[in-house]
Amino acid sequence: MATETSQTDVDAQAVAAPVVGVQLTQVRVPLDEAAEALSTQDEAGRLPIVVLPKQAYRIRNGLVGAGLLLVLGGFLFDVTLPLRGGSLAAGALLVVLGVFRAFMVPVPEGSRAVLLRRGRFHKTLGPGNHIVVPNIVVSHIVTTRETPFDAPATEIPTRDDVRTSVDILMTFRIEAPEKFVFTISAADFDQVCQATCQEVVRLLLRDKLADETLDLGEADSERLRSEIGAALEPYGVVVVRVVVTHVMPPLDFMASRESRRLASVQRAEEAEHHTLALLRQADQEELEQQRIKARERAIELEAANEVARLTRLEERLRAYPNAVHWDVETQRLEVARALAANTRAMVQVGSGSDVAASLVMHTLSEDVVSSTALPDGAAADTAASEGGSRDDADTRPRKRASVSS
Repeated sequence: MATETSQTDVDAQAVAAPVVGVQLTQVRVPLDEAAEALSTQDEAGRLPIVVLPKQAYRIRNGLVGAGLLLVLGGFLFDVTLPLRGGSLAAGALLVVLGVFRAFMVPVPEGSRAVLLRRGRFHKTLGPGNHIVVPNIVVSHIVTTRETPFDAPATEIPTRDDVRTSVDILMTFRIEAPEKFVFTISAADFDQVCQATCQEVVRLLLRDKLADETLDLGEADSERLRSEIGAALEPYGVVVVRVVVTHVMPPLDFMASRESRRLASVQRAEEAEHHTLALLRQADQEELEQQRIKARERAIELEAANEVARLTRLEERLRAYPNAVHWDVETQRLEVARALAANTRAMVQVGSGSDVAASLVMHTLSEDVVSSTALPDGAAADTAASEGGSRDDADTRPRKRASVSS
């Protein structure tokens, strides 16, 4: 079981750790084909950064040899004069062409040519066609364009010992071709770049916590560029920029971090809901207070209106006393008429105050009798007496009038 688990871990690490092959190469082609070689990818999709001419000397030995053979044939063989002249002319032309092409040095755009004189560095040539004496050798054609370089660094421990994988993309430019070609080869420089980038990334991550590695910014990229550039400067290389393309902590760490963030978001959401509930409660309380104040103002306004009405009524009563007396007597007469229309009512003819007093007393007596609780026997007696009196009253005349002076 332990063997299977360890084998699974090894396979997972092999999947997590990308295998990066050689990215920087050099090729050997004729000098005339240097431009095509610098722009042609190989089977792995790589562009060479250095081209080595196949022939150190640029004289076309084939053309020169053919021209010399034609010249010698024209002198050695007994031929007609026109044929001999043609042979000599053709031979001379081939010799001139073979030697003349040796003076022309084409340098492709985006590259520089390294020249040697007597086995020592002479100078470099920029892009274009140049006239160079044949005894000066073109040893290398070096690209001066920006070259990308992918440098993954896997299982780098952070300050809190969380192993993190980081992938950076570096772009560099060869500023001094002579220093580069005489110091290191392209394949060896590939290994130096890999080692340098991994070392600088390791130093950077040792200063960071695991959470901080996920937020590497421009300042960290500038630090990487500066430190990598200082390490590669002896090779005539300038590091243009460094971009952090991928940061991958362990999956368990990422799951734990996402859980913490989710819990933080949930707490923030709950706090927001609680704050909103408090605001709603405060708004409701304020609205209720405003309603109470509005009711108080309405009551005060109604009381003020009542006071104003009563004040005006008192003024009118003082101004028109006879009208008030007439109104009161009219109301009393209406009450008397209503009582007279009722055949079961008892009407007492007298002053108006006597009629009103009798009406009030009659109403009060009925209310008191109906609302007073009596014992069962008393209630029965009362009901019997009332029933008898009512029967007597029905047999008596319906109206009794007493005249008082």
